[in-house]
Amino acid sequence: MNHKKQILFIEPFPTVMIYKIAKIFRQKGFETVLIILLESETSKEFHLDAFDRVIYFNLKFHKLNLKNLPLIAGSMIKKLKDLTTASFSTFKLNPYVIFARAAPSWPCALARKFFKNYPFIYFPYDIRTEYYKTAEQAKKFGGLPDFEIKAERYCFENSDGVMHKGYTKELEFLEGRMLGDNLKLSELQLSFLPYCTKEFSIPLNKDKLLKKDNKIHIVHIDSMGSVGPIGASYVYDDIMELIKQEIHVHVYSRPNSITIEQLKNFFIEDSEFTRKYKEILESKYFHFHLPLEPEEIVHEISKYDYGLYPSGPETEISSTDLELKFSTGNKISSYLEAGIPFLVEGKAVFTGQLIKKYGVGFVYTQKTIKQIKQILDKVDYKKIEENIEKARQDFDMDKNFPRLLKFVDDVVVRKRARR
Repeated sequence: MNHKKQILFIEPFPTVMIYKIAKIFRQKGFETVLIILLESETSKEFHLDAFDRVIYFNLKFHKLNLKNLPLIAGSMIKKLKDLTTASFSTFKLNPYVIFARAAPSWPCALARKFFKNYPFIYFPYDIRTEYYKTAEQAKKFGGLPDFEIKAERYCFENSDGVMHKGYTKELEFLEGRMLGDNLKLSELQLSFLPYCTKEFSIPLNKDKLLKKDNKIHIVHIDSMGSVGPIGASYVYDDIMELIKQEIHVHVYSRPNSITIEQLKNFFIEDSEFTRKYKEILESKYFHFHLPLEPEEIVHEISKYDYGLYPSGPETEISSTDLELKFSTGNKISSYLEAGIPFLVEGKAVFTGQLIKKYGVGFVYTQKTIKQIKQILDKVDYKKIEENIEKARQDFDMDKNFPRLLKFVDDVVVRKRARR
């Protein structure tokens, strides 16, 4: 009989950060289970090292609205076998604690209701209420329906603990924004950043492409959903400035709720994006690469000189957008694991503070990016590489895991005391 404590993770699509967390739990003797809600082209073999079991619902991504109801119904009928199998497996789970990752938040809200008697940690990977000051903004600019806004508030208020991956005090700024007033969060909160792991960290690559062509090579990695690259047009605005300076830019986009074929088509089909950025897409300094598995990407990008961390564009709601200031992403650990410094756009305040703390990169603005080549030509690259080695030791998942384990135990104790 299996007496291991079971850690259940629920994600719309798999992320590297959850993989890293789960793997350490498994190494510590816990049973780890992952529920993936959407169809994903992520390698199933990749998850075997971190999870004892993976439950696939294989749902097709559709925005929830009246227009898409026939598509949603048709997709669910086609997936009836997968849904039945996955649901039966879910009913048999007996988790010690549950991590439910958003966005979106409505599946997390449903999971909270289904697993109402179990310790439940809400992990808003993207905190929507940081983006939008009001619900009206969220509907107008983000296309968020009422039920998703209500679901985010429900998750914040009804979870036994909240984990987030940005600025330590970012949850203190949520009151009075998109979710309204009198927001009552759990007292148990944890800022847990997307740390590096020794598994993915590789020796510094001394055989850079720079040696072969005497040109700087910068890489940008991200994930992409159904909106496509036009949803992050600010990235390509920055890329344009780099290409003008004859800097090579390499882009690796990982599909989350789309197929690799759809991903490729975004960059070749006639669209607003390809028309707007035609000069970039046809430039010899722009390189689009097919996605790689997490354990492969660090080896691939280690041959480049810098990683790019652009921030959001200036819009009519930028002045109240807290996400730009407080958030950080998994790409910072990927760059460190690959042994390359990175360039952070100035509006990403918290991430900029991190790279300044460790001395592993530079903060740029929309003014200084126009002279970035001159700046980088004067860099003491060897010194930065020394800082990267030190940063890896401190910005390490194993080193910080005891905080997460204590948080989980505190959540469980609090839940049991309230039964």
